[in-house]
Amino acid sequence: MMSEYLKEVNEFWEQYLSRYNAIYDESTLREIIENNDTTAFLHPEDLKYLKKHFGDQFTEIPKFKKMIDFANGKVTVNKNRQKVTFENAELNPAIARPYFGNPEIADIVILKKHPENDFKTYEFKLPEAEAIEYRRRILLDIQGKLTFNGQKLFLPYNDRHRWFVKYLYSNASTLKYFNIDPNRLMVINFFPYQTGHTAGIPKDFLSFNYKLPSQLQNFELLIKMLKDDKKRIYIASEEELYISIFKNFAESDICEYLIDNLFVLSSKQNRHLTLCNVLSYREHRTRLKKKQELSKIEYYKWNQRQKAARETGDSDFYRKMKSIKHEFSNSN
Repeated sequence: MMSEYLKEVNEFWEQYLSRYNAIYDESTLREIIENNDTTAFLHPEDLKYLKKHFGDQFTEIPKFKKMIDFANGKVTVNKNRQKVTFENAELNPAIARPYFGNPEIADIVILKKHPENDFKTYEFKLPEAEAIEYRRRILLDIQGKLTFNGQKLFLPYNDRHRWFVKYLYSNASTLKYFNIDPNRLMVINFFPYQTGHTAGIPKDFLSFNYKLPSQLQNFELLIKMLKDDKKRIYIASEEELYISIFKNFAESDICEYLIDNLFVLSSKQNRHLTLCNVLSYREHRTRLKKKQELSKIEYYKWNQRQKAARETGDSDFYRKMKSIKHEFSNSN
């Protein structure tokens, strides 16, 4: 049975790759390459929207061309954040990743700007057959067709996506510290397509002048989750972006609820989910205020004390995680 939370989202993504029978396999990839279909990675409704607002030749506009090249594997970024171009590389489109996880069981929701590079953190070149299988399962997952013993779970954990292991499930991760089942995690991406530091989200979509149909699906899913009575932790990597979403799309009480219950990453460059790297939005605002009030040296000392305190459990995030762990233990 399709989740009531995800029913509309799953139905929307069932249209994905509709030119290729809505499946991803070796023959799909070969056909995309033969057709030189540089926009195959886009949902057909998103493609229609982009053509309507930016013209049939939008793929030649620099801000979109950078995104398209990146999503197709023509451009990548090395560990020094330097752009590497592969002019003659075959198309190798990354599957869209609007979300991962199951809202019905998720207690921790990570709100991200865009998906992590799907295979960037592999230290060796992933065999093509294995990469295709990963992407095939991602597509089935966002369509609601992939389950484990009849239940939708958090695919990056079950398939051991490297970005998940690196940032969310390292030995120092909060999930391991509290012995939290990673299937209780959910990730929602503001922009569903793979971009990077040098090929970021086109600014038109950061200012909300334009909104892709796929983005609206995610906004509605998130609002639906906020309206239920399930207590969750929301952690945003780009807090101002998500606050803007709710100021634009949600009633004021939902917006205030999110702000009051939001957690943010201490450093946008550090995406690891650890006790030291997560602040409540209240703590974040206090830090911004201190940064304005104190000298650089005084602020540095104050910030170091705060980091040390968070490492020993003196933080809103630690207390919130402890309460959720306690509630989960009592419900089983």
